[in-house]
Amino acid sequence: MTEQDLIDLGFEREDENSFHYYTLDLVRGIELISNDSDDLVDEKWYVEFFDADGIKFIDKENLEAFINIVKINSPSVRGIDDRI
Repeated sequence: MTEQDLIDLGFEREDENSFHYYTLDLVRGIELISNDSDDLVDEKWYVEFFDADGIKFIDKENLEAFINIVKINSPSVRGIDDRI
């Protein structure tokens, strides 16, 4: 995945002293975070859950599909009452 892919998907750049990374707060409780710019292999980026290990998105298509599934099924994103 490229840095531009992350930007296109709505991730926000977070700058530290000598590196940067990207985050996306999808819905309450689901925050995605990229690897650091100083941790790139072959200029490739990946995304993980902020507080969970074991799932790593390495290509834009799978990450975009996940984001869309969460958005489609999130009452707060769709404007539907959470009690439904």
